[in-house]
Amino acid sequence: MNKNNFVLYLSGIAPLSGPLKQELFELLHEENYKPRQILFSPGQQENRLCFIQNGFARNYYYDAFGNDQTVRFWHTGDILLSYQGYWGQPAYFYTEIMEATKLVSLKYDDLRMLLIKFPETAVLVKTIVSRYHQEENQKQRLISLSAEQRFREMRKNNRLVFQKAPLKIIASYLNMSRETLSRMISKG
Repeated sequence: MNKNNFVLYLSGIAPLSGPLKQELFELLHEENYKPRQILFSPGQQENRLCFIQNGFARNYYYDAFGNDQTVRFWHTGDILLSYQGYWGQPAYFYTEIMEATKLVSLKYDDLRMLLIKFPETAVLVKTIVSRYHQEENQKQRLISLSAEQRFREMRKNNRLVFQKAPLKIIASYLNMSRETLSRMISKG
């Protein structure tokens, strides 16, 4: 997928006029990252949203004991964004690229300009933000479950993570020790 395909992807989310598609295409940037590169760091302003054309990433922070705690995974086809970035606030989390990743990005300033110039952009943004909000709600619901329920939900709804991320990172996301996660995996 390239910039053109991303514009088509967005057209599938909400109808976009020809002039909007053209301007959007001109504003998009293609980016390539290697594994373990940090895309954003806490305190840094996230100045763009990114479509993961191909790859895998995560958000994490360091707790009071210096352990990294994963809070989110991003897969191929996801739009990586943050409310903080859109509103010009510093990032809360690190965003780490976990495997070779290709992104198509759009600066938040350019998105705001498109919202003014092309009112139909609002439907697109509302839909993307709504999807992001639903994913955040799912994460909050996951936190309220028991360790075994969290594991089962993750295996059911996000199997790809078990193929791409080390157990230590998955365990931190599930808020359990690596040993507990290993036992659950071996039990099936």
